[in-house]
Amino acid sequence: MRTTNPDDPSSVITTTTNFVFSMTRHVAMELCQHFMDARYIRNALDPSLSFFKDKSLHCLTPKGLHVLESFIEKTGIDADHLQPVLESEIICPNLFYVERESAEDNIIFPYSSIIALFRWFVGKQPNYSSKDCLEPPLLQHKQSKGIGLQEVIDRSGLLSRKAVQRQYCFDAVDALEWLCNFTSVSGREEAAQVAAHFERLGLIAFVGNPEKYNNQAIVFTVHGSPDDQGCDLIGRTQGEFWCANKVYYQVTDKGRWVAGWDFNPALKSLCERESEEIDEKAGRVPRERVTPTHRLHYILREQSYRSLFRAFLHENYCEEHILYWLDVDAINRKFNVTSSAISGATTNHSSAYDTQVRQDRKKHHQALLKKAVHIYKSYLHPNSQFELNTDYTLRNELFRFIDTVSLSTNREKVSGSGADLEDRTARIMNCNGEQLQNLMTQFNKIQGHTFRVMLMDSLPKFVQTEKFIALQQQLGDMNIKIAGADSALLPGNSGAFISHSYLVN
Repeated sequence: MRTTNPDDPSSVITTTTNFVFSMTRHVAMELCQHFMDARYIRNALDPSLSFFKDKSLHCLTPKGLHVLESFIEKTGIDADHLQPVLESEIICPNLFYVERESAEDNIIFPYSSIIALFRWFVGKQPNYSSKDCLEPPLLQHKQSKGIGLQEVIDRSGLLSRKAVQRQYCFDAVDALEWLCNFTSVSGREEAAQVAAHFERLGLIAFVGNPEKYNNQAIVFTVHGSPDDQGCDLIGRTQGEFWCANKVYYQVTDKGRWVAGWDFNPALKSLCERESEEIDEKAGRVPRERVTPTHRLHYILREQSYRSLFRAFLHENYCEEHILYWLDVDAINRKFNVTSSAISGATTNHSSAYDTQVRQDRKKHHQALLKKAVHIYKSYLHPNSQFELNTDYTLRNELFRFIDTVSLSTNREKVSGSGADLEDRTARIMNCNGEQLQNLMTQFNKIQGHTFRVMLMDSLPKFVQTEKFIALQQQLGDMNIKIAGADSALLPGNSGAFISHSYLVN
């Protein structure tokens, strides 16, 4: 952790924390299996094995080497002994990092992230599989250009008795493997969730008759979130991805247009109308009325700009502003979803059902309280790790409210330097539903103040940086042109948070 030296503001104090992990053999085996599922390691003797085999040799995959290289570069640790390995082995050239929640680490699927990931998945141009046997470095490079495509004969049209040749098709199992190898998904289940969202938005479509695979396919189902910036306007609320041998999907006309392969005036007009509907529902404004407030909202919502903005704030020792804003945004979304689920529950059910509803309600409530405690301990308690330099009045108002929450009668009195923290943590965990809602109101007030600080102090400097300008140029016409505000704030144009290997040309 880097902090400013109080005696010399021009210098920085770096604090290093060492962690020692202790685990049983069984837990270690499970952890290694997670590494295999995420494609960080593989069996060196039999790469086709999907399970971690005890007393066998294993090695890092190109994806694992990429993550290791990025970690070394980011932390600046002494790793000279690893340089020969990194320079001689095949490394994944680029890796797409999916967006995740800060607490549960689940993948977040806003419309913009799905579109960015889909473009990464299919590549800038159709990547038809080569029948030639390529050397491993060339094969890795070719595969990194996008999922391998092929032409497939579709014989599902039984009435016409006519086979149809489908273009731009890919194997379902190959798609999951590609996503595991070239994105940060942690296994096939997360990869299937990603692919199911592609299908939900109409970017890919099943080839043939799904009923043929009813008894052998594993079907992954996803649902569109009601606060997903209007995604229900441009796709279905439910998507499916069927996974089995000889199951194929095709990149649709809409998918090819979104990927930038084809120019289709009809699709362009349709997508522009959809974008206008999404803008209206999401509260966006036409380009002639874009303000700095709208720009900052866009940067915070869109993945690639947000990642760059967070790095900028970290360099300027005020990263806690965006971290707090994101954590409060996450708990707000979780609170709204939970509240919607609870309000939808009725009493016209059996006693067993009502008992389950009450248990689920209590579980959701406890999860929200734990998240609230995390926010308080990380940002708002004096001398916390990422203490916010927020408004004095708002902070005291929060403290006064927390102190009004009653404590459990059987709780022991705590004294010492950490008494205030323990006391307020216990009070937050003892909040009922109404008190939790009031606590959320306090968090939101401080979030609004934090937003204004970023708007006034950080945004004007950020948009003048070379990295921000370079990112705009990289995204081409799908970006925010801050200076002239001559580009509409279209959804799905966030680009991608991509890690590049500096050892790969």
